[in-house]
Amino acid sequence: MKNISPPVIYYHSVAPAPFESWVQKFLTFDLTYFEDQLAYLQSHYFRAIFFDEWLEFRQGKKKVTGKEVCLAFDDGLLDNWVYVWPLVKIYGMRFTLFVSPECVDPRDIVRPTLEDFWKGDCKEEDLQGLGYLSWKEIKLMQESGYVDVQSHTMTHAKYTASPELDGFYYGGFKGLHPILNADPSIRSNYMNVPDFESRLPLGTPLFQERSAVIARTHTINPEFYREAAALAEKHDLQNPGNRPEYEAAASALHTRFQHAGQLVQSVESTAEYQARLRYEVIESKKVLEEKLEKPVEFLCWPHGDNTPEAHALALESGYLATTAGKLIHEIHAPDRIPRFGTHWELGFWMNRQKLQYKIASHYHRQPYYALWLANEYKNKILQLF
Repeated sequence: MKNISPPVIYYHSVAPAPFESWVQKFLTFDLTYFEDQLAYLQSHYFRAIFFDEWLEFRQGKKKVTGKEVCLAFDDGLLDNWVYVWPLVKIYGMRFTLFVSPECVDPRDIVRPTLEDFWKGDCKEEDLQGLGYLSWKEIKLMQESGYVDVQSHTMTHAKYTASPELDGFYYGGFKGLHPILNADPSIRSNYMNVPDFESRLPLGTPLFQERSAVIARTHTINPEFYREAAALAEKHDLQNPGNRPEYEAAASALHTRFQHAGQLVQSVESTAEYQARLRYEVIESKKVLEEKLEKPVEFLCWPHGDNTPEAHALALESGYLATTAGKLIHEIHAPDRIPRFGTHWELGFWMNRQKLQYKIASHYHRQPYYALWLANEYKNKILQLF
């Protein structure tokens, strides 16, 4: 077979059901579907590998058999310990865990997993999957041989990167990063903060955000927010019917501040941005290596955002490869990691067919590869119109 690096499949959260109180519950993949994917991989004799071996294939030092696959989990979420880790051991798989040190639960705790439930040491309702992993849990997974921990940058943050309005806040995911940026102390425990969504008032103007590794942060004039809040108080924003009138007034306020040159209080300098980028890339590597006493040589960019400059800094700092993310034109570079997700809930048979198609087309197996090429050609044609 022509030398091809193994496919990299990524996940975030896996649990029996979405966590209803979590503003990012859309990231949760159903546990039964995930287990079925593991069963498919095992029954078809796939071998799950870590990124050090993946890189050997990528660099042509080893030839694929077509039965290698790389599984990766982003963010360091607690349910990876509670549900994923016990299952991969049963199915003889392994996975890479990309962790952001500032998101790690600082408490000295180890929480029960599915294994404890299977042994009768706890009840199923005692399993709590919502939150971030603790250092103890991360270390135990790393030491097991079934998990390899790598970097997901230091903070996983997003910042205001433009003076342009991007809507208004009425609860939910859009308020995540503004709330965390206002109080970074809750970053590692925000999922369990009871009043989390109410920390940002309804109607708060939202600005365009970018990942910490590419954002040149803009500080918005606090007076603009104060005047917008005063406008919001004149409307009952719990009632969606009142929101258009408020938004029109707030947009006019935004235009007035912008035309007067009073909207943006400051913009991060090049030197400040570069220092923060180094913190995200280099310090995360140092912290993980010190905590886990192992090399950290691979970096996954949060939100898929990165630049060639950020990638170059990572390589200079000792990383061997980073994810390509949204820079799809770089997916064939030898030090870039292309990935695809499998967050489908189409029924077990259809899920397996789609997983088979994804892996087989990646390995250029026919007729799957021909179908993939036809689909790519169709997408390019559609982009012309």
